[in-house]
Amino acid sequence: MTLPDPTDVIAPRDDAPYEPTDFLKEMFQEAYVSGVVLEYHGLKLYSQHYEGGRPIWDIFTEDDSYIETVNLSAFQSVSELEEFLNEIVAYDPDDREEWVSR
Repeated sequence: MTLPDPTDVIAPRDDAPYEPTDFLKEMFQEAYVSGVVLEYHGLKLYSQHYEGGRPIWDIFTEDDSYIETVNLSAFQSVSELEEFLNEIVAYDPDDREEWVSR
């Protein structure tokens, strides 16, 4: 799957008065429409909306290799989501197989 270019880079971000958590809060508030791609430390977060459900976000590497699907309902807070994303960034998997076999 080839993703569109990111709509916005949410981290690292030195040129704006926004923090990554501001964007993550907007994700929780369902502010992004289906098809939006956000970049987070080299990861691509791809928003998908399904009728009657909460948006999910597919996580891809910089070269569009699929890693994980995230349902925001699984997280209790923005901090918990950020910790999860940072765990993926720190592990730096090449693809889903490497991520799930960690």
